[in-house]
Amino acid sequence: MFGFLTHRLPEDFFQGACDVHCHVLPGVDDGFPSSEKSLQALKAMEDLGFEKMILTPHFMKEYAGNDRESIEARFEAFKAEAAKVSGMELRLAAEYMLDARFVEHFRQGFLALDNDRHVLCETSYMMYEPQATEMVYEIMLEGFQPVIAHPERYEYASRENYTRWKDKRYKFQLNWLSLAGAYGKLALAKAHFLLEEGFYDYIGTDMHNLDNFMRHLNAIRLSGKDMDRVAELLENNKSLFR
Repeated sequence: MFGFLTHRLPEDFFQGACDVHCHVLPGVDDGFPSSEKSLQALKAMEDLGFEKMILTPHFMKEYAGNDRESIEARFEAFKAEAAKVSGMELRLAAEYMLDARFVEHFRQGFLALDNDRHVLCETSYMMYEPQATEMVYEIMLEGFQPVIAHPERYEYASRENYTRWKDKRYKFQLNWLSLAGAYGKLALAKAHFLLEEGFYDYIGTDMHNLDNFMRHLNAIRLSGKDMDRVAELLENNKSLFR
């Protein structure tokens, strides 16, 4: 189906880039387990050309210890450590699961992606949950802009779902590794469809493991038009770090 996707990403493709979704903050979720590995990831991203990263640890019921105060303290400690070995500009936000702890996190105040109050959120991959729509509505009532993380990974979602979400003015964030088939053929097909239809606003690594990320990144092949489209998304990312 995607036999025409024959172009590798150019070596300088990420020069000056900003990542808006990653799990590099060490020891807080299913991402990087130690500062040592996180610092290795920062170095690798710098070598690719990235200059800025927004760290987005999971806020969800599975990680009961993650609240705004504790995560902010961990970020400040890691940021100070990273400054000794890396020139990467770091910012803290969060990836919010629309689950049973969402109201608690809502009351603590969101760690938004930017000063314009963009909030990264996700829901179940497997089934539609009506309460998630209500939670996103609450986000918007408070003047925040919901950014739906990796919508291509929601197996239940159809074209009608995606169109309805865009009509509600949700923004979409594409995962780089979806373009490599890392999450399966369905997510790959949806990623290309949503990209070609212009549904996406941003693109992120969603990096949990450096080796896995680099292996799949090197496997990405894009058409010339899709290369231009993801370049536009990378440019959009910068607006969140200003």
